[in-house]
Amino acid sequence: MIQESAAFLIRTPMRMLSSTNNHAGSIKAGMKELPAAVVKYSQIPKGKVFTKETIPRGLLKEHTTRAGTWGVIQVSKGELEYQINEPTESVHKLDSTTQTRGIIEPQIKHQVAPLSDDVEFVVEFYRLLGTGPVVEKREGLRDEQD
Repeated sequence: MIQESAAFLIRTPMRMLSSTNNHAGSIKAGMKELPAAVVKYSQIPKGKVFTKETIPRGLLKEHTTRAGTWGVIQVSKGELEYQINEPTESVHKLDSTTQTRGIIEPQIKHQVAPLSDDVEFVVEFYRLLGTGPVVEKREGLRDEQD
C-alpha cells in the first residue's frame, strides 16, 4: 500500500517491507542512482509525451534496456507506477508533484503502469562513454503505435 508519492515497497518471499523517502533523486530500495559520467543520447517519445492512451505495449510488460544503457523516467503530469522486477521486486510511485524520477538500470527487468488518467511522461536514455553502440529502435519501444 503506497501512502506517499515517493513511497516504495520491497517484496520478498517471507515478508513485505515498506518505507518512504521524500528526497527526490536519492537512493531508494531497489532503485540505483544514475552514474555521474553518463551522457544522454535519446528520449522517447521525441518531442512529445506518453499518456495513458499512448504508452507502448512494450513498456507495460516486463522488458530490459541493453547492456550499458541507463534510463530515466520523468513524469510531467499525473502518476505512474515503476516496477523493478529483479533482483528483488520493488514498486515505485512516480509523480510530477514531487519530481520523483525512475532510474532504469541496464539489463534489469522492469515495467510501468499508469496510476492516473492524466499521466504524461518521457523516458530518457543515457550511456557511459565507450560502452558500445547505441541502438534506438527496439520492438515495442518505438514512438509510433503498431
